[in-house]
Amino acid sequence: MANFNEFDWNETIEPEVKETKPLYTENIRYKTRKRKNPFMMALIGALVGGIVASGATVLCVPYVRMLGGNVVIYRGASQQQNEAQTQALSVTGEEKTELTIAEVAKRVGPAVVGISCNVTTTTWFGTQQGTSGGSGIILNNDGYIVTNNHVVNGGTNIKVKFNNGDEVDATIVGADSKTDIAVIKVEANPNYNVAILGDSDTVQVGETAIAIGNPLADELFGTVTAGVISGVNRTVKVDDREMTLLQTDAAINSGNSGGALVNLYGEIIGINSVKIVSTTTEGIGFAIPINEVVPIVQDLIEYGYVKGRPLVGISVREITKELAYYNDLPVDHGLYVMGVTENSGAEKAGIKRGDIVLKFDGVEVTTSAELNAQRDKHAAGDVVQIEIDRDGQTMVLDLTLTEDRQSSQQ
Repeated sequence: MANFNEFDWNETIEPEVKETKPLYTENIRYKTRKRKNPFMMALIGALVGGIVASGATVLCVPYVRMLGGNVVIYRGASQQQNEAQTQALSVTGEEKTELTIAEVAKRVGPAVVGISCNVTTTTWFGTQQGTSGGSGIILNNDGYIVTNNHVVNGGTNIKVKFNNGDEVDATIVGADSKTDIAVIKVEANPNYNVAILGDSDTVQVGETAIAIGNPLADELFGTVTAGVISGVNRTVKVDDREMTLLQTDAAINSGNSGGALVNLYGEIIGINSVKIVSTTTEGIGFAIPINEVVPIVQDLIEYGYVKGRPLVGISVREITKELAYYNDLPVDHGLYVMGVTENSGAEKAGIKRGDIVLKFDGVEVTTSAELNAQRDKHAAGDVVQIEIDRDGQTMVLDLTLTEDRQSSQQ
């Protein structure tokens, strides 16, 4: 058998530990740039383009339980803490009153903040210091704010700007690369305008959707755009994983990431995160459904990471017929194990570098996405069978999934 090290395998696919890269860089303004250069602008546009598929570029543009202490996330009319919150609610008992777009903007706008931080970016021209900007949503009076992970990932000196112009320091409570959700915190204040969360499972195609955020950061702070829900349960592929999102034609641009997608009751139904840009598309934006955001936020606040997420503990490379032929592999499909995480379930099960994963939990897997999908049907602590090929011999091993803490960080 040929030695894999002799061949160019490009970047290793790591379904268990790979961090989600930002789908675009949030409005980074470099301090060293003095003038606009058409060539430079085109190049930067290409560098931050994200993922290209079928000619289109995908760009990344928060029943709730009470947590420990005073951490409360408000949903519907279930929590009323002060007069300001009561006025912000658009529900009376079981009945809801639709608001105008202007009324929604007036009531929800103060709960949406601007977020900025310092970032270091390495390009062909060296290392540059810049400022990244995005949006966030105030969850409660304890000062917890939800945003996108890619807004604050790798950032320092995080600042939060309120719609009254006040700016304060913030710290990262927890961030999750897999779901692109992060929670930051500012000092508690009983006078915060707190967002009310809706139920994204009840969202219907065609209903009004209102996006509130900060495109181009401070330059257009508090921008409100309106459209409709264009689709639900849309599958958008990001790196080697798939996200299920709400689709809207409400305008979403750079700086809107982490901002609110709101219904006509003034309830947050999604976190604006993704858009598709191409010469043949217009008005295709996506938001993370709020029902998927809430449990992530809860875990990030309580534990600093997403609890119970399963980890196999291997990095893999997908095998094609061509690669199998040129590398004299015993099989022409499956996942070649490039590395095994120390103390992981894979290492304890006896998996080694050079093994080829054929089946996971009885299901054939030929791509990282397929392996991830089967893994995510389980929880940490579950025991699954993994079928491998080792030097032409098929083996079935029992593997105990461990807890993945590497996708989340404080």
